[in-house]
Amino acid sequence: MRGGGRSEWPMRREVLRASGVAAGYVEPVVKEANISVEEGEIAAVVGPTGSGKTTLLLTLAGLLRPWRGEVLFMGRPLWDQLPEARRHIGVMFQNPDDMFFNSTVRDEIAYTAVRAHGPEKGLEMALNVAEALGLKPLLDKQPYKLSGGQKRLVALAAAVAHMPKLLILDEPTTYLDEGASERALAFIRALRDGGAAVIIATHDLELVCRIADRVYELRDGVLLPSSKRSRRNLCICS
Repeated sequence: MRGGGRSEWPMRREVLRASGVAAGYVEPVVKEANISVEEGEIAAVVGPTGSGKTTLLLTLAGLLRPWRGEVLFMGRPLWDQLPEARRHIGVMFQNPDDMFFNSTVRDEIAYTAVRAHGPEKGLEMALNVAEALGLKPLLDKQPYKLSGGQKRLVALAAAVAHMPKLLILDEPTTYLDEGASERALAFIRALRDGGAAVIIATHDLELVCRIADRVYELRDGVLLPSSKRSRRNLCICS
């Protein structure tokens, strides 16, 4: 379950820790969540549809205030650092249409990078990410008119172009064909190997097997780390 990049980070810092977190809208869907992710690490959250994975991710990203518990970012309460901390966090929503608001793919990918790093540097970073994910032919197109798989790649690019310390991805490979999925996974691994902390919510167990360094299961509203035996059972790939 461990990727090659982890061994390159012997003094990894903890980027995010959630302790005793309950989260939801009208009432908590997530009743008890404890999770930690360090630099150079990918943590996967697995669970059935409707189990609360998206709610948990929105809470970890500082987009939904927890009912109780604490979320720490770089050792300090996340909510005390907002909105400044947002420039260090990248979020990919489960439905890409929920995060699009620019008229072209170029502007969508570059939006946060330009605001975090300035117009020249931000656009350069966005174009580099677009090239890595095979999106350069789409830069002048409207994001809302793309296919489902193309939208997901644009959403991933928009979430990572500013090179955040923490990357939170909700079902990043849904609707992707094999080639696009491989590009996305290679890119996520490269971010991990460069020191980013990554949290992925997915029901794709083969994805978990291939990319996750740490696995958590969300069951009946409670998030717990998988045992080593459970991890082996998840892995259906070689």
